[in-house]
Amino acid sequence: MKRRSFVLVAGIGISVIAIPTWYYIYGKTELETSLTSPELLSYICDDKTINDIGSLYRKEFSDENSEQKLLELLFNHGSTTPDPNNELLNKQIIDDYHTENTIMIDGWVLSRTEARQCALFSLSQKN
Repeated sequence: MKRRSFVLVAGIGISVIAIPTWYYIYGKTELETSLTSPELLSYICDDKTINDIGSLYRKEFSDENSEQKLLELLFNHGSTTPDPNNELLNKQIIDDYHTENTIMIDGWVLSRTEARQCALFSLSQKN
């Protein structure tokens, strides 16, 4: 292999590894940012309370203790496209209450969707 080919292949190889790694560490998509804010709950709770609820939820449901898993579960009911008004999530929350898909955490009765948003919020606060 000629030196020029080697340098080109090595540069491409480094880029293939470095770009996704950089994005994983530093990149946040608009979608993830909108999902980490439990809009309805934020009207009555401050960030510390939401963070505490999320941390307790992640401890109680350790199988949902990753950002990827929580995103999958939040999108389980509908579209995977960003919704700037969070209408889909608000509908999921209302549906959770109607179907009694609720959970009690630290004295709060929350829909499962709200609790998952709190968990995602608490994960985002670690970074």
